[in-house]
Amino acid sequence: MKEKFQKLLEDIKKDLIFLANEVEHNIRQSIKALKNKDMILAQQIIERDNEIDRKEVEIEDKILTLLALQQPVAIDLRFIVSGLKMNNDLERIGDHAANIAKVVIHLNGKALPSSAKEIYPMSDLACKMLHDAVSAFIHRDTELARQVFEADNEVDSYYEKIIVNTVKELNDKAGKLEEGFAVARVSRFLERVGDLATNIGEDVVFMKEAKIIRHSFHEEDEE
Repeated sequence: MKEKFQKLLEDIKKDLIFLANEVEHNIRQSIKALKNKDMILAQQIIERDNEIDRKEVEIEDKILTLLALQQPVAIDLRFIVSGLKMNNDLERIGDHAANIAKVVIHLNGKALPSSAKEIYPMSDLACKMLHDAVSAFIHRDTELARQVFEADNEVDSYYEKIIVNTVKELNDKAGKLEEGFAVARVSRFLERVGDLATNIGEDVVFMKEAKIIRHSFHEEDEE
C-alpha cells in the first residue's frame, strides 16, 4: 500500500512538472509572437491553452482521488495540498500566456511604443521565477523559493517603469492609445505571472517547514 501511495505521489509530481514546462513554454512563445508580430504563433498558443486546461483538471482529479483514498498525513499531506494549489496557479499562468497571444492578434501587426522594449527582460525574469519556483517545489528547496520572493520585487519594478514610460510616451504621441494599452496589458499579465510564481514558492515553504507565510514573508525575514 505504501509503495502504491508513493507511486501515485510521483505520478502527480511528474504531471505538475509537465504542466509547468508547458505553461513556461507558452509564456515565452507568447512574448516571441508579440516581438515578431506573429499572429499564427499567437493563435497556436491560444489553441494550446485548451490542452493546459484539460491537464489541470486531470491533475486535480488525481490529487482529490489520492486524498480521498489514501488519507495522507504530515509532509505528504502538505505536498498534496501544495500541489493542488500549484496546479491551479500553473493553469492561471497558462491563461496569461493566452491573454498575451490575444493582444498580439488584436494589435494585428501594429508597432508598439518604445516603452515595450522593457517587456522582454521582464518576461525573461518572470519565466525564471516560474522555473525556479517549480524547481524549488520538486527539490523541496526553501532557499531557492525565497529567492523567488525577492525576484518578484524586480518584476514589480519593471511593471511600474513600463506603465510610467508608456503614459509619458502617449502624452507625446497622439493616436497611439490602443498600442499603449496593449503594452500595459501585457506587462500586467507578466506581473501576475511573477505573483503566481511567488505563490508557488510560498507553498514550498509551507510544504517543507509547515509555515504559512503568504502576505507576511517580509515581516518574517525582518524578524
